[in-house]
Amino acid sequence: NVSIPFYVDGFGESEIVMKIEAFAYNYENGKLSKTELDKSSIYEEKINDRWHAKRFAIPNLKKGTNIEFRYVLETPFLFNIPDWQFQDRIPTIYSEYTVRMIPIFEYSFITQGIRRFDYQKSEHGKHVRTWGRVVKSFGTNVGDGLEFQDMVHTYVMKDVPAFIDESYITSVNDYIMKIDFQLAKIYYKSGDSKEIMTNWAKMIEELTKDAKFGKQIKKYTNYAKKILKEDLNIKGLKPADLAQKIIEHVKSSYNWDGIYSKYSSVKANEFLTQKSGNSSDINLFLVALLQSAGIEAHPVIISTRGHGRIKVDYPYAHFFNHIIVVVQTDSQTFLCDATNNHIAYNRIPPTCINGKGLVINNTEDIKWAELNLNPLSYDFKTINLEIDPELLKANTRISIQATEYEAFEYRNTYKNDLKKLETLLLEGGFNTVNKLETKYYKETNSPYIIIGHGEVELEKIEDQIIISPFLNFPINENKLTQRKRSYPVDFIYSRDKAFHSIINIPNNYKIVSFPENFQLENDLAEINIEYLPSVNGIEVTAKYTFKKAVYRPNEYSRLKSFIDIIVRKFNESIVLEKI
Repeated sequence: NVSIPFYVDGFGESEIVMKIEAFAYNYENGKLSKTELDKSSIYEEKINDRWHAKRFAIPNLKKGTNIEFRYVLETPFLFNIPDWQFQDRIPTIYSEYTVRMIPIFEYSFITQGIRRFDYQKSEHGKHVRTWGRVVKSFGTNVGDGLEFQDMVHTYVMKDVPAFIDESYITSVNDYIMKIDFQLAKIYYKSGDSKEIMTNWAKMIEELTKDAKFGKQIKKYTNYAKKILKEDLNIKGLKPADLAQKIIEHVKSSYNWDGIYSKYSSVKANEFLTQKSGNSSDINLFLVALLQSAGIEAHPVIISTRGHGRIKVDYPYAHFFNHIIVVVQTDSQTFLCDATNNHIAYNRIPPTCINGKGLVINNTEDIKWAELNLNPLSYDFKTINLEIDPELLKANTRISIQATEYEAFEYRNTYKNDLKKLETLLLEGGFNTVNKLETKYYKETNSPYIIIGHGEVELEKIEDQIIISPFLNFPINENKLTQRKRSYPVDFIYSRDKAFHSIINIPNNYKIVSFPENFQLENDLAEINIEYLPSVNGIEVTAKYTFKKAVYRPNEYSRLKSFIDIIVRKFNESIVLEKI
């Protein structure tokens, strides 16, 4: 399946995808067959208000099929020519990108993962074209238009390996081989030129003056004083408590439409009436509220994880797609994002933890906000198993207590929906779930607690009963499968997974075998497992900790072996036998 995204600005301008061709080549009975794409099977899909896509499926696809496709994308948006990816999830024999540029516009480009192209050429196009009104007098143009030949740039990569290992990375866009363009300069008929390629200071200045950014904050400020007075009781609050109350008010009262943007999408009064908008609408409004309450706050433009990492040496505006807020009180400085109410007021969602963000303020200093915050997040499971050997079942109670980003993942994934949480327990090894309850779902500064009761089926081999003390909750597969890796392993945040399993067995049964205790600790991680037999059964206490959020490529092999140990040790069994 092939998807070709194209941009629509919402004001009548749109990129156009045309001349799509696709072929599948198969060797059948010693002969090469070629199947062509049926053009009627191409369809268009709306991704959101700004992005659409042309989609089609390569025909007659089999194992070993070679595929080929090409298309033309025409864009009216001069500032950002679409990038081109030379690499894919399957091996690429040949990839060519030809771009025809009007010569009055000069572009700079950067490459990623490419030392040199297999073929690269720049030349004038064969045909003379015109821009504006061209009037010839004695062979000289006296009109206000231009005659020109396109500048044609061709870039080719051959025998590009597949991008295989996609586990624990920010985005494929951060590592895949590609080329990216940005408008750098405009040349005028008069002979003058204008530098477009910006720098960070200029970008900050432009955003501060932009009607959909800096000026939008000022428009919100006109309403903020009234909102603070009528909708919020803020008298006597300390700055830290005041900031928390304002952030939580915006989170609970205004709805995010799911669209990331660094520019507001509606007028200030429309947003306040509709109480809904994109990420810029919500967080710029938050900035205005905080500033009006006397709290120092500034917008921070970032790139979300799926959008790719910002390259701080290249001031490309299109690298950014989202706004968060940096807040400073007398006692703390923190980042926040009012688009998500499943995260604490002084935390940003995991999708925002992606390198650095540019702080937009009125000072001359260029300030970057470090987004890779690293609070250790806990997921602690307590499991009580009452063994019934006759029915080959265990009456089971589980308590899950999660903090920080682990709590966010549970809140954000399951939405406190008991049906969805039941699925969590069933996938974790329960056969039936009889009772479920949760605590502190809305109190995002507190741990999120899930408590469940039900039954677990036991495995019997001959006369022995096999028990997995942690059920199916531990990881059972190592997703790090490559022998080596040239880019980091990114877990987003450091985490601690802990288990406490209490297994009560009947008097007429005994424990035949249980695994040995195990302990390992180094600078990367820690594992502890302890088995303690008791009069009524056995208790197992275990945990593993990833001490870092991001592991460097030279730590990959050690990390991979560490996860292998977790998979093996946390899925070992206890064996019972009748006396």
